[in-house]
Amino acid sequence: MKIGAHVWVGNGLNNAGKAAVNIGCQCIQIFLHNPRSWKISRRNNDEMIGFTVFLKENNIQPLAVHMPYLLNLASPDRKIFSLSIKRLEIEMEEAEKMVADFYIIHPGSCPSKIKGIKQLCEGLKNFTGLKTRILIENTSGQGNSLGGNWQDFEYLFQKLEGIGICFDTAHAFASGNDFRTKIGFRKMISDMEKYFPRKSIFLVHANDSLSECGSRIDRHQHLGKGFIGKNGFKILMKDQYFSLLPFIIETPKTSLDDDRQNLKWLKKITGLI
Repeated sequence: MKIGAHVWVGNGLNNAGKAAVNIGCQCIQIFLHNPRSWKISRRNNDEMIGFTVFLKENNIQPLAVHMPYLLNLASPDRKIFSLSIKRLEIEMEEAEKMVADFYIIHPGSCPSKIKGIKQLCEGLKNFTGLKTRILIENTSGQGNSLGGNWQDFEYLFQKLEGIGICFDTAHAFASGNDFRTKIGFRKMISDMEKYFPRKSIFLVHANDSLSECGSRIDRHQHLGKGFIGKNGFKILMKDQYFSLLPFIIETPKTSLDDDRQNLKWLKKITGLI
């Protein structure tokens, strides 16, 4: 198991790498560009190559790139869909240059779940089979968002080869999966494997939940201070399969020390410190 954090790249990839080392990351997740803007400036090749070399030298792997928040591949608005595809093309090109292991996307939102899932599948078909594997993140199911039920992923796995799942703990919990007990954890896995195998999960977003189980409200909390709590994470991280996966935190932070403390908490559970 490797444990890491989502690290800010606003001061450049080089400083992001240094920050990852500073807080004790063994793996890392980043945005390539401002996640709340359609405007981007392509990253310099030397900067991307240097970042890749730095991570390798410091044994930080895997590298996961997260899709910007604005992209919605399930949108019924054709303009939004077109903009999302164009941005994804740039993002995937840069992720490949950086030899990123994973590119994580939110499945998007659509008033018609069936239409949204089919459009998402259509949008992703040209981005599978690359060195950087597409991972689709489960959601809390808030509003019209897709991915709040395991069944939402069935069609994608039937139509697309080479994709995987990014399992978000807070989202799974908020969508109604209470894995705080061994019985609850086994039920979640049983429900999940009706639609795709557990081995399709390649990475975990480790976030506690500020919202109660089944609330469908997406609110992250510091580890051990939310409704999932210590026992939920212990059960997850001691599972034979999940214990082999990279865990990346996306917990609230006002400084790097917040990430450092959350990583320390997670490492204590696993016995890494």
